[in-house]
Amino acid sequence: MRKCGTVAVALVLASSAVHAQTITNGFTFTVASGGGACATGTHYHSNTGGSFGNPAGKAEVGNYSSECVRGLSEYNLAGLSSATNAFVTFDVFKLGGLFSGTNDFPFSGTIDVFAYGGNNLEDISDYQAASLGMVGSFSTIGLGVGEILSLDITSFFNTAVAASQSSLGIRLQRSGESSTASGAETFQNFRLTSDNQSTGVVPEPSTYALTAAGLGAIAYLRRRRRVVA
Repeated sequence: MRKCGTVAVALVLASSAVHAQTITNGFTFTVASGGGACATGTHYHSNTGGSFGNPAGKAEVGNYSSECVRGLSEYNLAGLSSATNAFVTFDVFKLGGLFSGTNDFPFSGTIDVFAYGGNNLEDISDYQAASLGMVGSFSTIGLGVGEILSLDITSFFNTAVAASQSSLGIRLQRSGESSTASGAETFQNFRLTSDNQSTGVVPEPSTYALTAAGLGAIAYLRRRRRVVA
């Protein structure tokens, strides 16, 4: 009897765990503007081929000298259907930029995240591709290497799928961009997920309820053990 009760508690607690679910992975790259202007992208800082000898597939955001730098990821929508929930999820790779001695230090500020119509290609012009809308923003203050961030893009994702768009793009850029600013942040492992995988957040109410049920079951078993003893 005790053994069965312990298994039941384990099942209740296991059901409260949030398991990562990936809808699709994206490909990631970084485009920078020409010196002294932030409006137009002119060259890569990172792509799948490893431009400038930098690590491939990184999204650098901020500044390099007088260049404004934006990180981008695109997702192939072929074969995908609408989702109840869709998040763009990514990890903190480095607190700083990709260029040692120039921008390899972080900045304290805000990063804005926009959606745009992609083309399933690494394209320099994606730097200034027309925005479909702002997904959200987050502060760089307190970020840690390895931290995971998720932003809800359900409406953008479902609209793109319903319109049979081939690709959805996500662009990260420093809020209030300026060619006189300095510092950068770098991100990696961009993917679309069906769950919010952000680290350091409080559980949602449904998780609280399941956890409470599990703790209640544990308390019941403990009381029962005392009675049996």
